[in-house]
Amino acid sequence: MSEEPTTPPRPAPPVGPERLPTAAFSRIEYVSQRLARALQRATELIAARQSISVSEYRMLLILSDQVPRSNADLARLMFVSSQAAHLVLSDLVSRGLVERTPHPDNRRIRLARPTDAGMAKLNACLAEMIAVEDRIYAGMPPAERGLLLSSLHHAAEVLAGGYFGDEATEREAVRLRAERKER
Repeated sequence: MSEEPTTPPRPAPPVGPERLPTAAFSRIEYVSQRLARALQRATELIAARQSISVSEYRMLLILSDQVPRSNADLARLMFVSSQAAHLVLSDLVSRGLVERTPHPDNRRIRLARPTDAGMAKLNACLAEMIAVEDRIYAGMPPAERGLLLSSLHHAAEVLAGGYFGDEATEREAVRLRAERKER
């Protein structure tokens, strides 16, 4: 007996602000998560158009200030482990998008910087990313445009980039994550 093919379910229509729970919609955490998800999806598409991953895009972005950085520096700035940063960095080096040079004072450390090809790929991504950011700013009064980025920076600094900014709270978070894994 053969089964008839089923039609895949249609995606749900977008949820408008009038349908969102008031409690969630009024929370910074919820709104920032919603924004982060939208930006992540846009970044995935933009990076894919240039045949790079989001992680590779972010590493090129971090390196775009032309300050040579160690693998450990890159890992901290990307909020990933040193091993994860090494994998991304190695791929970018093998593709000629980043080069590594010895540290002037420490032979064990190699510093990364983007090549011209890496900067060209990043600039192509940034042209599209700027268009996405312009959509965010569209309709906002000019005074609020400057406040948006400074407010986001302030929030990130207050929360210490995800590390809470206080050792006791960080220890508690690590302990609770470990307990949750044990369950």
